[in-house]
Amino acid sequence: MADTKKKFYHIMEILMETDEDHPKTAVQIANLLETRYGIRAERKSIYRDIDVLRSDCGMDIFRPNDRREGWYLASRTFEEWELKFLIDLALSSNVLPKKEVQGIVKKLKAQASPSGRELLEAISPSRIGAAEDHRHVKNNIDTILRAIRMNRKITFRYMRYDVNGRRVPRNDHVYRGSPYALAYKDDFYYMIFHHDGKDGLSHYRIDRMARVELPETNERRTPLRDFVGARETDGLSTFVHRAIYCYGGKDISLQLKCPNYEIDDLIDHFGRAVRIREIPDTECCEATVSVQDGAGLYYWLMQRADNLEVIAPQSVREKLIKKLRETLAQYEKKDIEFM
Repeated sequence: MADTKKKFYHIMEILMETDEDHPKTAVQIANLLETRYGIRAERKSIYRDIDVLRSDCGMDIFRPNDRREGWYLASRTFEEWELKFLIDLALSSNVLPKKEVQGIVKKLKAQASPSGRELLEAISPSRIGAAEDHRHVKNNIDTILRAIRMNRKITFRYMRYDVNGRRVPRNDHVYRGSPYALAYKDDFYYMIFHHDGKDGLSHYRIDRMARVELPETNERRTPLRDFVGARETDGLSTFVHRAIYCYGGKDISLQLKCPNYEIDDLIDHFGRAVRIREIPDTECCEATVSVQDGAGLYYWLMQRADNLEVIAPQSVREKLIKKLRETLAQYEKKDIEFM
């Protein structure tokens, strides 16, 4: 029975290499079974196996108009546009080393038909540059997923680069707590985590984590509902969406005044959750969005300080003004020194 299952599986693999323009005959399938997998099969048994794959497994296996040309697989798990989308996501990632990305892309292309693979090869540029020192990332992800599945806490060290470009611990602290999710945001991969002894949730970049382990004490995670409420999935999604550049903070309602041409960027960043009110007789509007009052909010506001004005809360407005003055003071001081 095991050999029969193995034979069916390998016939399915071979059929993945076919399409309407590249069918395979029973003789070709039998030859590939023997040369690749060491399985000897008669031509008549290939006919029977394909009938089983069509009738019992529901595979869309067809024969060309010229029945002597064999069979081909007419439909697949992923359409070509879906594969192109997934390949581009992998190629654009800053998280994994080039070798790992190439492996993912190769597996994705293998899901396409022969003509589809040719197309994807032609329109998918190679990865330029690589996070070669991120070889540890896949192990971090695997350990975190295992902890979530087992409802366990983890420990890790958080790293930074020193002036020589070496990865060193950010501090002497061993982080210990509950992992809940992994989120790809702002070109990096983050773990959503509750640090034991602290309030609320935090983001930690996967590539900056080291020595990710499950403690031998088998401690269970703190329930996620303690932080996001009973509707855990919705609450977690809201937390991730509101944390600008993955810096957490108190939830606030941010009110902005901006030119109408900034509406596109606001919706791109915050989605349809942003509420917009037109200001009569002007080319401006007021926009309101729920965000977290963390460091990322001020980075984002300072990037757009020439076009966005904070209306409320007053505390955010005052803190932004202070940061802008401190930034200007740095340049004014340098200008005086250069004179």
